[in-house]
Amino acid sequence: MANKVRYKTGFGFIDLLFNLLVGFTFMFILAFILINPVAKKANIDPKAEYLIVMTWDDQSKFDIDLWVQDDTNNIVSFKLKDKALITLDRDDMGQNNDTYQDTEGKLQTRYLNREVVAIRSDDKRTYFVSVHWFSKGTTDRVTPVDVTVEVIRVNPFSTLKTRQVRLDQLGDERGVFKIEVEDSKRATVTESDVQIIYNTTNLRKSWQ
Repeated sequence: MANKVRYKTGFGFIDLLFNLLVGFTFMFILAFILINPVAKKANIDPKAEYLIVMTWDDQSKFDIDLWVQDDTNNIVSFKLKDKALITLDRDDMGQNNDTYQDTEGKLQTRYLNREVVAIRSDDKRTYFVSVHWFSKGTTDRVTPVDVTVEVIRVNPFSTLKTRQVRLDQLGDERGVFKIEVEDSKRATVTESDVQIIYNTTNLRKSWQ
């Protein structure tokens, strides 16, 4: 009699495990069906092919702007940050927008003056790069400012060219580079004196 009880108890335990397995499997399938479908890869293209990086003195209060124009007259700057797969990540205004309040209410300053433009297309295009001294910020002392611009290929990563130019006074614009892109792995970068702002009739040409 004892043997029959043990035999029946074993079958009941196996049935319980089987039912639990079926239940968990059903819940997993149901949850998987309810998950929102992942966007197609073809609809997402976040990576950059080329980066244009502009830096100047981290302690400077001067507002220097990076301008990029392609050969079909698409222009990206602080005025229009995203056009034709050319994107400005942030309008860095010197120290004027580098200060924030921490959780204790204290003002903190991030000493880094940098603007980055990403080119997210490897189509055959030509780009012109210039820099412009927009504002002196909160300081009354105006002295020449040295600006460094780098052109970087993202994949495979390499710095294609670096150039430093000097802006002598408020309102100055200097052409820096001409970038001729063949594809994501081939680009020719040469120095250029082409100005973007002062060659564009719909932009202000008198800077105070």
